[in-house]
Amino acid sequence: MRRLLPLAAALASGAATALALPLVVPFLSIRPVDPGGRLEVVAWVSLVPAFLALRGCRGTWRAALLGLLAGLAYFFCAIYWVSHAMTAFGGLSLPMSLLALTLLVLYMAAHWALAFGVSARVRARLGWPLWAILPPAWTGAELLRNYLFSGFPWADLGYTQVRTLPVAQLASLVGVYGIAALVVLVNAALAELAAAVAGRRAPPIRPLAVAAAVLALAVGYGELHLASVRAQVLAAPTIEVGVVQPNVDQSVRNGRRQHEEYILERLVGPTVEADRAGADLVAWPEASYPFDVPPGVRSFDVPGAGIPRLGHAHLLVGAPTVEWLPGPTPGARRVPRVGNMLFLLDPDLQVLGSYQKLHLVPFGEYVPEAVRILLPFVKQLVPTMAAVSPGKDYSVLQFRLAPAPAGPAAAERPATVRAAPLICYDAIFPEIVRAFAREAPPPDILVNGTNDAWYGYSSGPYQFLAIVQLRAIEAARTVVRPAYAGVSAVVLPTGELAPGAIDVGPVDPDLAPDRDEPARLLLARAPLLRGRTLYTTIGDLFAYGCALAAAGALLAAWVRKGSRAERPRVQGRP
Repeated sequence: MRRLLPLAAALASGAATALALPLVVPFLSIRPVDPGGRLEVVAWVSLVPAFLALRGCRGTWRAALLGLLAGLAYFFCAIYWVSHAMTAFGGLSLPMSLLALTLLVLYMAAHWALAFGVSARVRARLGWPLWAILPPAWTGAELLRNYLFSGFPWADLGYTQVRTLPVAQLASLVGVYGIAALVVLVNAALAELAAAVAGRRAPPIRPLAVAAAVLALAVGYGELHLASVRAQVLAAPTIEVGVVQPNVDQSVRNGRRQHEEYILERLVGPTVEADRAGADLVAWPEASYPFDVPPGVRSFDVPGAGIPRLGHAHLLVGAPTVEWLPGPTPGARRVPRVGNMLFLLDPDLQVLGSYQKLHLVPFGEYVPEAVRILLPFVKQLVPTMAAVSPGKDYSVLQFRLAPAPAGPAAAERPATVRAAPLICYDAIFPEIVRAFAREAPPPDILVNGTNDAWYGYSSGPYQFLAIVQLRAIEAARTVVRPAYAGVSAVVLPTGELAPGAIDVGPVDPDLAPDRDEPARLLLARAPLLRGRTLYTTIGDLFAYGCALAAAGALLAAWVRKGSRAERPRVQGRP
């Protein structure tokens, strides 16, 4: 029992920490169990049992095992829905989907194991307390997960605090990694307190004082920043945006060639309504246009396109593209090059600009070449998939606004609006948003077209929304987010949702309250801000500093071990 207790503590810590994320519990509800985010407070104490087990752990590998178990519990609870997406909509068998889910969770949990292992080694060799080494080691491990094997930074620990707005504002300084470091610091300090109480020792003043001071500074900054950005939002010029959610389930989307008119009708109806209501911009979801188009298309005002001219609004159309290239040898069949693009159209449906998705989904839009060579059977996981080509440019889309009626508001209204497009998966990578924010002139808004129908009624759409909310805070930009089904919203620069977010849709026909759920339209005022935050200016400097500090400490621990091994024994001493 004494050996199993630390392992149980690690598992319990991981599972409890997942409660702080937006969670939908299968067979209980198709909506989040905690929509208000009250359970986010759990994350400030849930890692204490695992850290207590780590304090009593001897050996780097056993410490890494504790981290692995905690990570497995956390990520299985957080992303269980990946298996459902692969079986219900990807065509995989249940055993293969569970295998794929397990491999993904192992990859993610390995980074928790790395943080635990590094911290244990540094503590044993250098005598550093866990509260001093765990935050940088954890931050460095999460930064690594953002890039390793193309990266998958879903459910980073910082996302457990998105709905606690004063804490979430810390992202405008140090990004999601800074929030994670703060949560780890507080948990580590409380673990020191718990250990002292259990050992009937005096409370550890230093870690508690440091954690309390940093937390107080973060919350104080968050309150001030929140008030400042809210004031800027109230004073900022705005545009009227229309967000179209067609509410088409993924099985219909997969067979779009048999449902072209049905899908187009659900897109065009709300678009015309938004145009008549005076929208300046109407946004469609990712790849929602049911026809393939050439990537260089110049106009959608052609017979058969199915989109009527608009009287006022500009239109953002998410569309799949196909370009046929010559075969590898003379006489060989032509080869398709597939793209996932967003087109900006003027009211006459002429193309003003386009953007191609930068960061593709591994095993969803392509199979990594190394995996294809080493594990050729993996291509059977996505038998119907045509590899998608990634984009190469951070293309900010720009359109001119129609003149406003004379008055004070007309003087504040900008002549042009610059929109930075993010297609689905792009938005989970903070460096992509940061690169857009550094463009000159900077964008006024972000647009994140997505297809959340893949996730079914699960935690997926709500966790993705939380990720996008933090992107809005990091960049101090409004995010216009049209979803094919699931959750559509306009996210304010504070991370708050503008009134009227859409949270409906038959994303899973077996669970849909109404199989004939109509298409929905969200009309909202989108504030236009152009200033930079510290985070968009310095980027992940904090996270890289933490990674370097952890790596330097680990190197020093390794050198200390070597120096001890080489030190000659003194005669007469054992």
